Amino acid sequence: MLPKEGGADSRGRPLSRVKAGLLITGQSNAGFFLADGGTWILNKGLSSLLGIAEADFDPRLNGFRTIGGYALGEGAHNNPSMATTFGGTPLWAPGDEGAFLTHRSGTDPSRWQPGSTGRSLDRFVRDLLTARDRAECLGILWIHTENDSQTKRTGDTATHAAAIRRHLALIRAAFGRPASGPDELPAYGWAPIPYGNSAEGHRTVRAALAAVIADPAQNFRLALPQTGDSEARDGKDWSHRDAADLRIFARRAAYAVARHHRERHGLGTAALPGPGPRISLIRAESPTSTLVTVQHDRGRRLKASAAAHDGRGWSIFDRGEQRAVTAMELKTADQILIRHEACTGDLQRRSLGYCLNGEQVGRGNAVTDDWSRHASSIPGLDQEWQIDFPLQASLLPVGT
Repeated sequence: MLPKEGGADSRGRPLSRVKAGLLITGQSNAGFFLADGGTWILNKGLSSLLGIAEADFDPRLNGFRTIGGYALGEGAHNNPSMATTFGGTPLWAPGDEGAFLTHRSGTDPSRWQPGSTGRSLDRFVRDLLTARDRAECLGILWIHTENDSQTKRTGDTATHAAAIRRHLALIRAAFGRPASGPDELPAYGWAPIPYGNSAEGHRTVRAALAAVIADPAQNFRLALPQTGDSEARDGKDWSHRDAADLRIFARRAAYAVARHHRERHGLGTAALPGPGPRISLIRAESPTSTLVTVQHDRGRRLKASAAAHDGRGWSIFDRGEQRAVTAMELKTADQILIRHEACTGDLQRRSLGYCLNGEQVGRGNAVTDDWSRHASSIPGLDQEWQIDFPLQASLLPVGT
């Protein structure tokens, strides 16, 4: 049974104080997310899954339609610029005054000031949103990582994690809401999408995200822990996700965000999925095989397309050296056998990742659960919401 609007959480905060919209912010893929209807899908899904009102934000701009959430693409409002999404813009980069944060060498990131795009985002929240909009917003969905995944290096991990904390703190300050407490503003992100040509950059951003997620004071989690099961936009633009994928992402994010809010409001999970199944442990079976055990979310069995059996997306590390993966086999309802080039080190020094380096497995080729087989219909949502959830990508290698 879904809650009715006006229910209260365990601290007595009425659900009627929030609406289904999220602040959508990030780089160009976030802009395409707006253009492809992601905000409307999220808005509708969260409204149905949480039993709260939809959020219709009116940006009060001539000729601009109402948005189902709280977001605005670059260029819609200028002089001064007010927007939440900007293409090709890193979170931070040395010498880049146009980034979301202005890098200052030798200065702790907690003291960095917004760059020009960061100031535009701040103006959007403070000047275009009303006080009621800011109070009713359900949270932040940060669809970022592209530029940073290409340019950052291992030595940037701690700095990047600190920059993420600073960025979230500045957004929350603009809302006038804290990271935790009765008026908290939760934040959600996505696993770095396949972008650029730097596995090291992807690993760096993933490690930084893992550090922020592990800090409970940040109230930050991944609403989209798998993005590698996607395609190039229009079949040729490998820097951006296809429209169909972004709409799928919106539905999966809605489930993860709704699940989190149901839990924090003391409403139970109503058997709804959240972020999907995840790798719980691995065991070295032989020099050429490794067994993966998966913890299910709401599914009961694992599934994989014929293409997925070639082992795409998986990586094996032998004493830190990567070994080529040759095949993947589903063994049981919750176990996967990975076959790979022979490892020569101790079994205890083997580790594994799934879509760890920015691999793109393609739409429909991720290992998934079978939740769609068991899903009950949800009032207000059609069959497109009865979906299987992909195995979460690795932020860090999983060791034996």
